[in-house]
Amino acid sequence: MSTINELYMGWASSDITPEGPVSLFGQYYERISTHVQSALTATAWALEAPGAGHDGQAILISLDLLWCTTALQEAVRASVSKQLPDFDPRKLLIFATHTHSGPEPRADDEYGRFLVARLTETAVAAWQRRSPSHGVTPATTYAPIGHNRRVQYADGTTEMYGAVDREDFIGLEGPEDASMDLLFCWGPNNQLEGIVINVPCPAQVTEAKYYVSADYWNEVRRRLRERFSPDLFILAQCGAAGDISPRDLPRGYSTEAPNMWEWEGAAEIGRRIERAVSDAYDQVRDTRERHPVFRHLVEDVDLPLRNVTHEAYEQARRIVEEIRSREPADPASPQTAWNRFLAEIKANEKTKSHGPWDNKKSDYGVLRKMELEMEQYDSHPKKQYYRTEIHVVRLGSVVFASNPFELFVDYGLIIKGRSVFNRTLLIQLSGDYADYLPTPRALAGGGYSAMATAVGPEGGYLLVEKTLALINEVN
Repeated sequence: MSTINELYMGWASSDITPEGPVSLFGQYYERISTHVQSALTATAWALEAPGAGHDGQAILISLDLLWCTTALQEAVRASVSKQLPDFDPRKLLIFATHTHSGPEPRADDEYGRFLVARLTETAVAAWQRRSPSHGVTPATTYAPIGHNRRVQYADGTTEMYGAVDREDFIGLEGPEDASMDLLFCWGPNNQLEGIVINVPCPAQVTEAKYYVSADYWNEVRRRLRERFSPDLFILAQCGAAGDISPRDLPRGYSTEAPNMWEWEGAAEIGRRIERAVSDAYDQVRDTRERHPVFRHLVEDVDLPLRNVTHEAYEQARRIVEEIRSREPADPASPQTAWNRFLAEIKANEKTKSHGPWDNKKSDYGVLRKMELEMEQYDSHPKKQYYRTEIHVVRLGSVVFASNPFELFVDYGLIIKGRSVFNRTLLIQLSGDYADYLPTPRALAGGGYSAMATAVGPEGGYLLVEKTLALINEVN
């Protein structure tokens, strides 16, 4: 007779690398890949507590891509449900590592159709490979991986990747999170079958390169498989990291440190993660939660869209009109905002030692965001809420909570601090992409990642409360 504390797990992974040269997704400008630096991977982790109904089911899928959209997730759910009729498709969740070195994750183009088929195959394989779990071992460790990327100046303004050698530089806007939460998962014969690794830092060291790459996660997988087993599965999760990147801006790019805009930086991060995971394993390997409680809740939440004030709209309109007034009549002219933007990128690629190559404060960068703010102002009376799924998964003493944002660190820290679980793992970029979710101080400072976002602090704090309510429910 099954009990609710019996747990079954299954794992699978697949190669989702595109064939041939592809357009790499993640920047305003197009980059066509010249080669594959490292393969892109999808990893699926299936869990079931027999006798617990649909709340005892989950298939979690990690992607080496920029994000997952609702359309992609729904296409995979529909395909999986045809092969797994007893599985609740709402209990399938897809999330991304945020590499900028892969194709756009759509569901309706050639790569998208390949992706849906491959993700379906991976999810079904993981579910069909379920076997009795021999327990899980949680751990928390620390490594210097992510750093705040929003630079503050004395006049109260903030710039993402702003210059730090200015006399008016007064510090970084927000916190950093050097923690790394782990879950070692034990399979048949007490073998280490998989590791869940939650890192509050997007995989975007190679974001400006012209090759396909899984970024630092490729190095993590390679090193950990050498350390433990060539068959080890790694479920990569990006924690709350909307204002975080792999770059330590105040210390610059000294010659003795790996360049965090080049592959050497990704390799160094992979080394740091592998070392931290290995050290944590050596400390906790003899501890085990053998019959962890497993429960998976999903709730639709309506978050208020950010309300653009009339004053902000008028300011945006004036800026747009001024830039547009200087546009040449010929769209092919090298003097258009777009063509000047592209020319500056090409020049920077040849002369600068590191990125970012593009200038978000250029006429084109400003125009793009200001036009979005105007669109938000016009659409707000018609649509005032953004509907999203929140997933909360309890597994013993650990709880996972999803969100579709590039979630600023402060929101994650609030959830972690108020959670009844000592280990609360936030999974951003889950199930959809809803842009950055900035804090009030980020909105006050402005800058790229706090401009024209779909949801603002009002929605952010509601997300916090809804997430905590679900966490309390699975306690």
